[in-house]
Amino acid sequence: MEATRYFVVDCTNENKALYNEIHQELLSNGYAIIKCENLPGGDCDKACLDMITNIGGVCCPYDDDPQSLIWPVKVLELDTPQTKLQASQLDRELVLHTDCSYEHDAPHYVALYVVQCDRSENGGKFQITPTRDIIHKLSPKTKQLLRDETFKINVPPDFRKDGIDYICSPILVDGDENIRYRRDIIDKKRLEEESIEKQEAIAELNSIILNENQLNLFRPKLDNNMMIMFNNRRFLHGRTKIEDHERYLLRVRFNLI
Repeated sequence: MEATRYFVVDCTNENKALYNEIHQELLSNGYAIIKCENLPGGDCDKACLDMITNIGGVCCPYDDDPQSLIWPVKVLELDTPQTKLQASQLDRELVLHTDCSYEHDAPHYVALYVVQCDRSENGGKFQITPTRDIIHKLSPKTKQLLRDETFKINVPPDFRKDGIDYICSPILVDGDENIRYRRDIIDKKRLEEESIEKQEAIAELNSIILNENQLNLFRPKLDNNMMIMFNNRRFLHGRTKIEDHERYLLRVRFNLI
């Protein structure tokens, strides 16, 4: 992946050609970075949602409320064993994952809008890696098990829809190109009841993803009022531990039409 390249968008102008270029960038490369300028009223929420709409995106609610489109990614509490908050609301490092791994039909894209970046040297740094690089490292047997077998995946309480608290799904979806993965919600108790082969397949996948030194990690420089959009099936994403507790991002999931 190349060094940080981004589109500059004046939010007071309608530029259909530029929006179409961003749309095509998402389709071809799987990600796009945008610098938003001249936000009307300084409204970051509106700028974020408008940008997604302008490039031909449809936002997806994160729970049963159809208006629940923006999830604030900010430190509400320091990480402790007793916390009941979601990982995105803590200061902990986020291991590489895909969003909405607990939904059968997860949104294809994620947008992260930076309201306040982490001003420390190494804290809260966003990073992504192509799923194909991970899948390529898997043994043929593990690929087959992750593609053809189902695994019980818990739905975090804040993101439950219609009272569903878990799904059963393969890890590799739509062939061998796309993945659903979030290490902490693959039900460990259920996995212990599964075959040794399925346990070993998850262990092999975990060992590859957790060995970040062997992955092609891309860590773009994201300043305030910049947003990154990326394909939620073609990339895993994560972040380093947050050091600046005023770091604040807006997260929106969406599909392209």
